[in-house]
Amino acid sequence: MLLCALFVLFHLFGEFYSVFGASCGCSSLVIPVHVDVLVPKDPMDEFAGLKSNASDLRRVDDIYDIHGVFCRPDRGSLQNPSVIQLLVHGFSYTSQYWSPPVEEFRNYSYAAFSCARGLPSLAVDWLGVGLSTRPVNASDVQYPTVAGAVSQVAIHLKTASILPGVPPFRKVIGIGHSAGSGALTFNAIVDGARSPFDALILTGDINLGAGNMLPPLSIVTPARDDTPLRWGNIDPGYVTWRNRSIFYPADPTAFSPRMLEFDGFTKDVATASMFVQTAGLSTFTVQQYTGPVVKIVGSEDQVLCATDRCGDVAALTASERVRWPKARSFEVAVEQGSGHDPNLDFKAQGPFNTFVGFVNQFSSL
Repeated sequence: MLLCALFVLFHLFGEFYSVFGASCGCSSLVIPVHVDVLVPKDPMDEFAGLKSNASDLRRVDDIYDIHGVFCRPDRGSLQNPSVIQLLVHGFSYTSQYWSPPVEEFRNYSYAAFSCARGLPSLAVDWLGVGLSTRPVNASDVQYPTVAGAVSQVAIHLKTASILPGVPPFRKVIGIGHSAGSGALTFNAIVDGARSPFDALILTGDINLGAGNMLPPLSIVTPARDDTPLRWGNIDPGYVTWRNRSIFYPADPTAFSPRMLEFDGFTKDVATASMFVQTAGLSTFTVQQYTGPVVKIVGSEDQVLCATDRCGDVAALTASERVRWPKARSFEVAVEQGSGHDPNLDFKAQGPFNTFVGFVNQFSSL
């Protein structure tokens, strides 16, 4: 059975570069980044060090390899060669969230969708996740380090060639999902107007509210207990999600059961630190970020919209807008029928069109 599973995985990865068609080429690459940040000594500090005294912080200073998949249209269909999308996945996902590596799920690939519309992208694995460096100590993988690594990738995209024949990009538009949106938000809090991100598209991310709508920590489990054969030797601070159905609409006819099965089969890890810090991070005001921002949520998001709080878009926009006082523009879009993972249900093409629309809008600013 294991050999069969490994063969299937090899086959899926082997098909990755052919599903995009002749008009788009993709390359797997690694970008070394230097991360030098302060993190809480207590990895369960819910505010990720943003409210800590200096004595409660410690320094993480290291070089990490960040894995990514770069997709670019051919020159004839390249819409704006100076703009790139940096795609940041959510909790317990990898860069595959943006392009499931199997032909059956081709319609769920945002990387392919946007590439077909002339937009290049780089989808990265978080620090500690997928094919990126996994620090031995999970306590090193907190929002400051993950956001710092992503920020360094964005700087690299603007200052260096990531592949022969690919010049540096003038603009980097960050597109995050869930905790990936949190990492982009953390960067905006810390870097403000100096952020390397010229615009932000934050999906699956709104203020969790005073009642903290995030599920309890007990919903995740140490990865080494969940799948000992795969993760048996890693720090217990690396966790994974037990049941992924909460990421989909409650209506089981709104998504493919095979996608849910595939999602569970390909799940990855995150850290208990980042799970706890997500709620606290959502309470901060992003005082100095000056680029345009849009937040996109699904109306059927069981995590964020369960109490019908996404029904009044104007009210939701007003409540979210106050956290971004200096943003050049700010909008909230609610995708009807989509769940927390808008990329993975039957209505994925709707959110994809919305993403591309905002990328084109922000590219022209």
